Amino acid sequence: MFARIAPRYDLLNRVLSGRRDVAWRQSAIALLGNPPGECLDLACGTFDLGLEALHQGKAIRVHGCDFCQPMLLAGTGKRQGQAVTAAVGDARQLPYADASFDTAMVAYGWRNFPDSQLALAELSRVLRPGGELLILEFFRPEGWWPRTFYGTFGRWVMPVLGGWLAGDAEAYRYLNRSIQGFLSVSEATQALATNGFGCVRWRPFFGGVSHAVCARKGG
Repeated sequence: MFARIAPRYDLLNRVLSGRRDVAWRQSAIALLGNPPGECLDLACGTFDLGLEALHQGKAIRVHGCDFCQPMLLAGTGKRQGQAVTAAVGDARQLPYADASFDTAMVAYGWRNFPDSQLALAELSRVLRPGGELLILEFFRPEGWWPRTFYGTFGRWVMPVLGGWLAGDAEAYRYLNRSIQGFLSVSEATQALATNGFGCVRWRPFFGGVSHAVCARKGG
């Protein structure tokens, strides 16, 4: 599914969010407080989050990892000349040694991992003590506005636009289903604590439709 939409992935992100996805990544990266270092961008897609980290001086080098090779290929032109590497990998068994990174990031990929808890354990494993984890995600809506948004725009408009612009309405039906079946904000906070992350800071976007969370290993 991700391979099918890779050529139009960036376009759909901009259209469906009204370009707010750009501002959300900028604000999320600003939550990072550690000195810049080696950064893992897991489920990196076409490298937007990792490139923003470099732009803001929050990383020295970004290591992009995604299970979908066509996504990595779609972002090749964007990372040329940048301190960004790319690797195909599984979030449940990351191809990196223990304590390899100062920072780890995931943008809108956590809910797609087959085992969200195992992915957190792997992210903890590859982070150095005191390292920061940054996650942007669409969590299961709890307030009236996010529930209304996903029950209307998410259910009806996103598949239509996905079919029109990417030729794949089903991929955007899956998007809404995956959000409804994922963790809530409170459940995500507990999952982070269970896997050794503390100092958790949340930032909601668009009234809670999207969230960024930053946590510290061993915090």
